[in-house]
Amino acid sequence: MQNIWLSIFLITLSLQSIAEPLFWQVEKGKTRYLIFGSVHVGDESMYPLPKAITETLSSSSGLIVESDVRAMQDVTYPEITLVTKEVLDNKQQKTLRGLASLFNIDAQQLLNSPPWASALTLQMKQFEYLGYQASQGIDTHLMYKAAAENIPIFGLESLQFQIDLLTGQKDSGKELLISALDEFERSEDLTKCLIESWKAGDLAKLNQFSTLTEMSPELENAFITQRNRDWAKQLAKPTWSRKSKANYLVVVGTLHLIGENSLLEMLKDKGFTVSQKSKSDSANCKFEHSPLSN
Repeated sequence: MQNIWLSIFLITLSLQSIAEPLFWQVEKGKTRYLIFGSVHVGDESMYPLPKAITETLSSSSGLIVESDVRAMQDVTYPEITLVTKEVLDNKQQKTLRGLASLFNIDAQQLLNSPPWASALTLQMKQFEYLGYQASQGIDTHLMYKAAAENIPIFGLESLQFQIDLLTGQKDSGKELLISALDEFERSEDLTKCLIESWKAGDLAKLNQFSTLTEMSPELENAFITQRNRDWAKQLAKPTWSRKSKANYLVVVGTLHLIGENSLLEMLKDKGFTVSQKSKSDSANCKFEHSPLSN
């Protein structure tokens, strides 16, 4: 199995100068999108972004993202019905305490939090431990750039939807939490290869990563397939602009853009032409094996 949280977040050293993160031109009639594969955390080495991305944003009708994370004011969380210590055995709780000590966070607070919240906290602390910050993620960077240039920002889904998706998983996110615990020791090397693959635009390696992923069918359907299907419907019939000709920059997680159930494949099925415009190279790394396989 592959680390589920790395799959969901699919984070993003420097290779040849011609290499770029993946982006595609997607067109149908008078609607044109430049779709950019994002990573939700990052560091300074990921910037500047390709000129094609920043220039498209500046001349676009708007920036389309998964969710406008700045809209926090009306978000609500469900009542806690299950806490972390109730879903972990003694060995798993010992692992959690060890990680809490490493990250300098309160283990008891984690044990008394819902499993989804503990998983999210551990994953983000791990990214910070490796030198990455959510504030330097591609989506966040481009949203602030769009706001500074008075470019409209549109979300494909609400932040409340994302929270409901996360909190509504079986056993309050037990699968996510156990993945975060089991995969900590192996995730650093995996993350480094993902970084190089993202920067190089190495589609083959990113596709390889997606085939190694062993989310449960329910989790994959909820986090990837169903969301891709909903996004494709929205992009096929845009409601963001009344202009006769629309040109948008779309930024979504890279994992949504690869594989047979990708957003790009669904847009092709709706009559869009899709062509890769980024310049790819091979990443100087490899996935030795599926990190969760024994």
